[in-house]
Amino acid sequence: MSLDQLIQIFINGGIVLGIFIVLLINNRGVRKSRANIFLSILLAALTFSIFHVRYAGNIVHHFAGDTFFIGDPTFLIITPLLWFYVVELTGGKVKLSFTSILHFAPFLFISFCSIFFQHLPPDNSLILFFNNHPRLPVVIFWMMVVIQFSCYQIVIHKKWQSYQQLIKQEVSNTEDVNISWIRFFMGVFLIINLFFLFSLFVVIHLDYTKWIWKTVGVVLSMSVFALGYKGILQREIFHTLSLPTSEPQSTKTIKPDQHLIDKLVSHMEEKRPYLDPELSLSALSNALDMNRGQLSQLINDGLGDNFYDFVNKYRVEEVKRLMTDPKAKNFNLLGIALEAGFKSKSTFNLIFKRFTGLTPSEYRKNLLP
Repeated sequence: MSLDQLIQIFINGGIVLGIFIVLLINNRGVRKSRANIFLSILLAALTFSIFHVRYAGNIVHHFAGDTFFIGDPTFLIITPLLWFYVVELTGGKVKLSFTSILHFAPFLFISFCSIFFQHLPPDNSLILFFNNHPRLPVVIFWMMVVIQFSCYQIVIHKKWQSYQQLIKQEVSNTEDVNISWIRFFMGVFLIINLFFLFSLFVVIHLDYTKWIWKTVGVVLSMSVFALGYKGILQREIFHTLSLPTSEPQSTKTIKPDQHLIDKLVSHMEEKRPYLDPELSLSALSNALDMNRGQLSQLINDGLGDNFYDFVNKYRVEEVKRLMTDPKAKNFNLLGIALEAGFKSKSTFNLIFKRFTGLTPSEYRKNLLP
């Protein structure tokens, strides 16, 4: 079997798997959410890009390669859809508006130029110019793709960082929202962007051949395989937690008040709400008869912590207490962590070492006579 046949089989496999994942996400048994809808649209666009690379000019004649001689415009719809998915995943709402349509301006521009140039007569000055500089339109296309991917990835990275800060102001355990899925997802698209950057280098400095399109198809297919494998194993692909995007504002600025601080600390010590792994800022503010804005400001300004660290410090102290409690002497470290309000071993180990400088095992070993 030739290398070309293997590449075609691999690309066809990526198309089939992409369709399968889209159908899986939209299965009746899967929790419906706007984020999952945009995820399925994104994966459908990625799958269509692979299909377009593989079959343009062979089967789909109206999308033939001689029409889109500048480059495949479907690449330019991937990152806008990725942005929409991240917006929905982080609690935002994507609405049909001029601004949202503007995200697809590069795609529309390349599509229009390709079709427009296709209908120009052979003796047109633009056609003659491109005939004399055959690499120029392709170089421009790949520059647009690389710039678009890079800009969106920077903006998405900043969006995700700000969302992580919001998470730590609202929840005390981040397992359900601070998902590894989004990091993996962004890593895949970073690899795609790096390959597009390499493609730009090839177009500028090396002979441009049809193999670059086949390689693009292979890279996109590998991305679908990776996203499919990770997505099927990760339940987070089917579940997102919406956090409040805005807090009710108090009618006046609340200065750090020692009475309120004492009230908060007394509640934490007496009621021990941190033992609830689902404790959130909203739940704690209701218990204290404060609004979320007041409590958040009290923790941030009065105690110098975010909500996440504030609660988990109590959990670490509870772990220390349980380590010396004869009633818990038969508990392993994970059992102690769960008793103290943690939800996973990895998060427990990370937080415990951050606050104590020792791993839980090291700390417990030092307690032994």
